[in-house]
Amino acid sequence: IPYAFYVRDPNKKQVEIVGSLKETIENNSLGTETVLEIKFQPLSLFRVHPVTRCTDSLPGHTDSLLHVSFSPDGERLASGGGDTTVRFWNVSTRTPRHVCRGHKNHVLCTAWSPDGKRFASGDKNGKLILWDPNTGDAIGRPFNGHKQWITSLTWEPHHRNAACERLLSGSKDKTARIWNVRTGRSIMTLTG
Repeated sequence: IPYAFYVRDPNKKQVEIVGSLKETIENNSLGTETVLEIKFQPLSLFRVHPVTRCTDSLPGHTDSLLHVSFSPDGERLASGGGDTTVRFWNVSTRTPRHVCRGHKNHVLCTAWSPDGKRFASGDKNGKLILWDPNTGDAIGRPFNGHKQWITSLTWEPHHRNAACERLLSGSKDKTARIWNVRTGRSIMTLTG
């Protein structure tokens, strides 16, 4: 238990000893030829938790949360996890909007289309699924083409293609595929 130590100055005021006793005597004009009564009192034990900037948490995934991303307008959040689900959240109300099931293995990466109308998720089996973030439904069939897990996803920038139709996926199979999401076909495979 930590303690604080005090002495009384000539005005009978309690002074805390914060340095050495000698410094306290000299700084408060205490006599060295008189009896000096030193009092102590135990200090409270406070368990101080580190300050974080976390204002809230969004529980829901039943396994590790592996990827999370804000929508382009910042009003929605999407997460993918080891429980094989994609979840859409309302940021302002901190509530889940949709739980999307379709993956058979860990969802490793996610990406919003630049217009916010589509959402892509890639899993450890190499499967890519497009979602409608407003309904939580899958759009079309899953895209299959990678032989190993998908490690990254990115959409073509909005200023280059306002239709937001091209998506690039990178995989551990050492390939990157550019997909036309309207047709569901791989239009280019990059290797090397």
